[in-house]
Amino acid sequence: MLLSGSTPLDGVCLSVSDGRLLYEQLAAARDASEGKWLFAHRIVGRLGSSAEVGISEACSVSSGFHLQPYHLIPGCPYFLAQHLSMQDERTQDWWSNVLAALDASLDVTRGVKLYGEFMADDFPWAPSARGRVPYMVGGLAGIQVDVPRQTNPCRVAVEYVRINNYVYSHKNPENTYVVADGKLIGHPLGPDADALYLFVSRRVDLDDTVGFGPCRDVEVTGRLGYERHGEGIVGHAWSPSEGVSREFLAGTVETRASLGVWATGQLGSALCAVPGAPHCALEFATIVEKVRNAGHVPSAETFEASVGLSLKFVWGQ
Repeated sequence: MLLSGSTPLDGVCLSVSDGRLLYEQLAAARDASEGKWLFAHRIVGRLGSSAEVGISEACSVSSGFHLQPYHLIPGCPYFLAQHLSMQDERTQDWWSNVLAALDASLDVTRGVKLYGEFMADDFPWAPSARGRVPYMVGGLAGIQVDVPRQTNPCRVAVEYVRINNYVYSHKNPENTYVVADGKLIGHPLGPDADALYLFVSRRVDLDDTVGFGPCRDVEVTGRLGYERHGEGIVGHAWSPSEGVSREFLAGTVETRASLGVWATGQLGSALCAVPGAPHCALEFATIVEKVRNAGHVPSAETFEASVGLSLKFVWGQ
């Protein structure tokens, strides 16, 4: 939930694994010309043969942030690094925004997996803050089932996602989790919203029917979704005057019932004119939504549809 993967980032990634533990660390530009950067890391390990647990952190920084050596030490918690930097310069709290998450999955039985994640942006730890400061948190939970077939098994998943208001935002707007064009880095649902999704996916094999060569590793996914969105938006930070009344699904709630289809695959090398390119990756997506209380206007209804097609030249694995 910290990094969606749908928003491109330019950066450097470090990955180290010993077979049971995997550590990944990212340093990327949100808007290099404005001095806005993103640091993130995650460590994940297996517990026995059926469980997996991961801990993640992300830190969005802006122009007044002073990078220290401990910010780059693999595994050094960003909350600790932020605390240390504030000992030298109290205002460093203004220039950085740290999020943390805990995720886990459990193979219940053959082909059945439970998974979940809890993310915290800001949390009223002190008893005196409870009831006055909202829980700026998010989470998801789901179950995934592999349906056996003679060829190309089918996978079905049901997932619930909830993200409270004010998540991904900060008292300093420059530290909001967005890139230069305003796209959210976090979960695409966004803050002040929840959703229930049904996913059905299957791998298929396509023959050379259009002269481009066979299409390999094709995965088609269908999604039914129902989303609720409050009036909270990315970039609007909490202020004491708002209290806790707008913690979740604030104001007029917009609802979206959607049907979407995604397909990804690798085209045959006949389409790749660049020497040495192993394959071309083709991605297709379409989604249709019925929106009620559209734009948070009571009783307003509309239909929305989108179609996307992309072709990527891929070198290496």
